[in-house]
Amino acid sequence: MLRRKALPAELSAAHEAFAAQAQRVEEARQALLSCLPDGRGRARAPLEVGIELLADEIDAVRPQMPAWRVAELEEAWRDCASAMDYARGRVDRALSIVGATDELHDLVAEVAALVQPLEAWADAEERWRALRRRAPR
Repeated sequence: MLRRKALPAELSAAHEAFAAQAQRVEEARQALLSCLPDGRGRARAPLEVGIELLADEIDAVRPQMPAWRVAELEEAWRDCASAMDYARGRVDRALSIVGATDELHDLVAEVAALVQPLEAWADAEERWRALRRRAPR
């Protein structure tokens, strides 16, 4: 019989905090991406709304991040914190550019600059997976 890998019990609360925060960040990323116009120029919502949603989620999640700061993931935690700070710092610029142009290339580039650094959360999830161990028999 195969035994599933699991996180050490002492990390479970930190992982739960991480998972909830990562979900919020990913949902905000996806919402912003859905605001980009498609090939026919249609978008689900104005880009400004998506950018503001991302900013609101960063503002909500960033202060909660210490809940998953553990020694085993310190580097991943710092990468995520830096990504959040960088993305939040670009929000005003993104709003300014979005308000000043209709050029799809410029819009895509600005949205990419906001969401790409947040891939650090996916990298952190991989680090969490690497901490899983098979339970002893």
